Amino acid sequence: MARHPTFRRSGTGSPDDASQAHVVTLSRRAFVAGSAVALSGCRTEKSTPMPHLEHRPLASLPRTTLSWLSLRDHFVATVGPQAGRGKPLGPLLVLADATFAPKSRFPLHPHEEMEILSIVVDGTLSHHGDQAHGATMGARTAQLISARDGMVHAEGNDTDSPTRMLQLWFRPNTHGGPPVYSSRDFSGGGRQLIAGDEGMSLRADVKVWWLPLAAGRSERLTIGRARRGYLLATTGPVRVEAVGGGSGVDLALGEGAQLGEGEVQLSAATGSAAIFIDVA
Repeated sequence: MARHPTFRRSGTGSPDDASQAHVVTLSRRAFVAGSAVALSGCRTEKSTPMPHLEHRPLASLPRTTLSWLSLRDHFVATVGPQAGRGKPLGPLLVLADATFAPKSRFPLHPHEEMEILSIVVDGTLSHHGDQAHGATMGARTAQLISARDGMVHAEGNDTDSPTRMLQLWFRPNTHGGPPVYSSRDFSGGGRQLIAGDEGMSLRADVKVWWLPLAAGRSERLTIGRARRGYLLATTGPVRVEAVGGGSGVDLALGEGAQLGEGEVQLSAATGSAAIFIDVA
C-alpha cells in the first residue's frame, strides 16, 4: 500500500476582461478558471532512493495578466494563449496561483466532474453561485467543491485590497451525484492538512498540506513508493535538498518543484511556508 508523507522538524477590473483569455476544457463542459518517515519492514533510511527533483522556475510557467487578474499556471494552463496546454501530475490537473485586483471577479461559469480546491493565501475571497452563494474566506482558509453532476460558481474579490489564492483541480476517481461544498480554517500553528481527510474529503488519492518553515530550522519529508509530490514556495523562498547528498534547488516565491520517491529536506533563510501536494 502506498504511504503518504510525514514530517520531522530539525536544529479594479471588470470580469468582462475574461473575454481576452482563452478557455480551457478539461471535462464535458467548458469553463473559465478564474520529519523523515519511519520506514517499514526492511526499508531503512540508507536504502531510501534519491528523489528526483524537477524545478519549475517562474520563467517556465505560463502567465496571464489582465487588468483585474494576474495568474500563473503550474500544470495545465487555465486561461491565456496556452489554455489547455500542459501535463498533469497524476490526478492533479491544475495549480493556478492567482491574484485578484480589488473589486473584481470571474463571471459565473460551470464545472462538472472535478474536485476544485481553493486556498486563500492573502486577502479575502468571495464565492458566488449555486453553492454557498456570497460566502467569504479569509487568509489561511480553504474551500472544496466536488462538482460532480454540475454546478455554477465564480470566485472574486469584493474588498479594496488585492487577494491572492491558489486553485487546484483534481480529476475524480468516482463520478456522479449532487455537488458537495466544504471549507476549512487552517490558520493554527504548525503543519496543517488542508484536504484529503474526512473533514475535507477529495474523490482522488491526494493529500494537500500547509507546511510552515521557521528560519534556522528544517523539515524532512518522504515521498512514498509509487507516489509523487509537488512543492510550491508559497510565502517566500524555500531550499529543497535530497537527503544524503545529491541535487538541491532554491525555489523563489511562487516557484515549484516536482518530487519523486525518496526523502528531501526543506529549509528557509527567513520564515516561510510551502504547499505540498502528495499524489498517487
